[in-house]
Amino acid sequence: TWGNRLSDQALCDSLWAERARVRGVVVDLGCGMKPYQSWLGTGADRWLGFDLPLSVSGKPRADAFATGTDVPLRDGLADCVLSTQVIEHVPCPFEVVAEAARLLKPGGSLLLSAPQAQWLHEEPHDYFRYTKYGLMELARAAGLTPLYVVPFGGAIALIGFLVATHVPMLGATERSPWWHVRRTIQAVIQWCAERLDRVLFVPGDTMGNLLVAEKPR
Repeated sequence: TWGNRLSDQALCDSLWAERARVRGVVVDLGCGMKPYQSWLGTGADRWLGFDLPLSVSGKPRADAFATGTDVPLRDGLADCVLSTQVIEHVPCPFEVVAEAARLLKPGGSLLLSAPQAQWLHEEPHDYFRYTKYGLMELARAAGLTPLYVVPFGGAIALIGFLVATHVPMLGATERSPWWHVRRTIQAVIQWCAERLDRVLFVPGDTMGNLLVAEKPR
């Protein structure tokens, strides 16, 4: 939606920059409708998606239903484990990252994204927000080596994102004559915030983070 377009684009840009790591056997934890497979999985031999039987977007396109702590695959099968915007909905995040580490081959990559600042969503299963240090600690505790964390924009992008996501509080449904006005306001706010953020990047505060980690060889 226009409410989170800025955050979605930042996530997709970050994942695209890491596309070389998405290769071989890819395990998609919390796969939903597998939105990344078509454009991010061109280097993958197999793309295996796992999710609960019913996700926020409806019945997922999962290859099997499973929790993130009990994936029915053998140890060391995956070249890449991908999990985007899922870990905040898991009450036991350390166990999920440990399961990802179990699935990875030595030298395999974990790509894990999570929000740092976002509204409550998918309630009541919305438990955590993650700084870059929190994500790196999850990786270390699982025996993985955190390489770096990519933020989804800086402070200006975050402000634009938060303002735009609260515009719906002004009202206007799809049947309202103000509907297109609301969408236009959201679009303009995010467009301006994204471009200002590129020019005047202020680190620290961000919409979310993408962790890139490896399993030691």
